Amino acid sequence: MASRSRTDQGRVASSTMTQRRWMVVAAAVAVLVVGIGAVFLLDRPSEAEKQCDDVTQARDDLLAAADDESAVAVIGDSYSQGTGLAGPDAAWPARLAGLIGAPVAVDGMGSTGFTTAGFCEGDDVTYGDRLADDLPETDVVVVQGGANDATLGDPAGVQQAATDLLADLEDVPTVVVVGPPAVPAADRAAVDTVDRGLRAATEGAGRIYVPLIDADIPLLADGIHPTEAGQARIAELIADALGR
Repeated sequence: MASRSRTDQGRVASSTMTQRRWMVVAAAVAVLVVGIGAVFLLDRPSEAEKQCDDVTQARDDLLAAADDESAVAVIGDSYSQGTGLAGPDAAWPARLAGLIGAPVAVDGMGSTGFTTAGFCEGDDVTYGDRLADDLPETDVVVVQGGANDATLGDPAGVQQAATDLLADLEDVPTVVVVGPPAVPAADRAAVDTVDRGLRAATEGAGRIYVPLIDADIPLLADGIHPTEAGQARIAELIADALGR
């Protein structure tokens, strides 16, 4: 067989080197693309983080709007934020203020409850945590919640959590605890457990309990948040409990 000429050998060598260079460039580009993709993934917040940011911002907005001269302080969840409606002005605390003729300060944070931090799992934002950070200096405190405990929290632990919270409020003249309605989004047995726990804790502390479980609160299509009529009904029940 005839041997290759030096020219042919040079061409082969040159072609091989060119292929290797392209392979190196391609590998480098692939690494760069993967690296950029990883950066985007790291920078892009997860859905849970976004949900936490949203409910936190809504809470901050409510706190910023609070009147320093408020006669009533509220600790609540998305019900007090007016989720699914036009916002806080459509929520029960704003309606309550109109019914009793007094300003109401709201610390409302969606997805949270007596035993759950909801979307912000790992943060100190349960009702007890928030109360420990900022004890209301009002004559009336309304604590509303329980639906999130039935869906995201520990129903069996609600009674103890509520008992501890009420102990922290022992110097407040009037405390009202508002339980959850029978929300289709939660297991009924879980809602019943939460309702019983809140009732026992509230009555044990000599405070006022407003049950919503049999109050026929109209709900939105999501099966958990009140309609405008539902929010109005909640406000009326609380106002009645306060002896408006």
